[in-house]
Amino acid sequence: MKQLFFILLIFLSDTTISVGNQFVSTKSDSATSLSQVKESYKLSVHHLAALAEKVLYKKTPQEDLYLYILRPQGKSGKALPAIVYFTGGGWVAGDVYGQIPNPAWFRDHGIIGIEADYRVKSRHGTTPIECIQDAKSAIRYVRQHSKELGIDPNKIIAAGGSAGGHLAATTFLDGGDTPGENLKISSKPNAIVMHNPVLGEGFGKEFFDAHPEFSPILHVEKGWPPTILSNGTKDKTTPFEYAEKFTRLMKAAGNTCELIPIKDADHSCDWPVSNPNFLPTIQRMTDFLKEQEFIK
Repeated sequence: MKQLFFILLIFLSDTTISVGNQFVSTKSDSATSLSQVKESYKLSVHHLAALAEKVLYKKTPQEDLYLYILRPQGKSGKALPAIVYFTGGGWVAGDVYGQIPNPAWFRDHGIIGIEADYRVKSRHGTTPIECIQDAKSAIRYVRQHSKELGIDPNKIIAAGGSAGGHLAATTFLDGGDTPGENLKISSKPNAIVMHNPVLGEGFGKEFFDAHPEFSPILHVEKGWPPTILSNGTKDKTTPFEYAEKFTRLMKAAGNTCELIPIKDADHSCDWPVSNPNFLPTIQRMTDFLKEQEFIK
């Protein structure tokens, strides 16, 4: 009887509740269009992906790759900034469901949120090289097709968590492009947002020893776009000291960079949505983008 009451309570509620490490979707998940939803980041990840505008951005030998586009409510008379997220998974695992609430949050705050699928070892038998190629292809596609997508090509933000944060950073680095792509279209983002990112030291040492050209921490120089990152102070996967070092190097080079320390947090310091650090961290990231004039 108690279980039946609990299920009924969920059905009648218009909010989302946390059960363990997952959010139980409630009445808001009955929406058939994002135009009906103000706080889309609270939707279940599968429902959110189902409501997204799905756009093919790249054909690969393993699988066609798509962008999941989340547009703000209402119509805009001008092109909007866009944030492109890459989920984490150590270049091995991960899919679009892993971090899609993050671009949904930014969609709720007036810019176009995008989750980009990319190849990973577990699903496609690929290496980090293909991950980097796909990330750069995604940003390049968004910029190349910005007019039809309603996106400002000069306000594209690359974002991601863990290995996805690494991909966001590598979209700014030279090299790693897919052969045959139009390199006249830049893959370099205008801002970078990262959650507990892989930065080239610590996690992935074997890869970075072989490919130092893809180590963000080794290629900090003047000219990087405004960047904000979060990191748990007790992160054993991407240790806090490397986030501190990256931030220090960025500032020394004259770049705008802010580190949000998440006290006593381990890896995945501020996601998924059920993480108590999600809201305060992503709100600060939102304020940072307002300060940089990406969000009004």
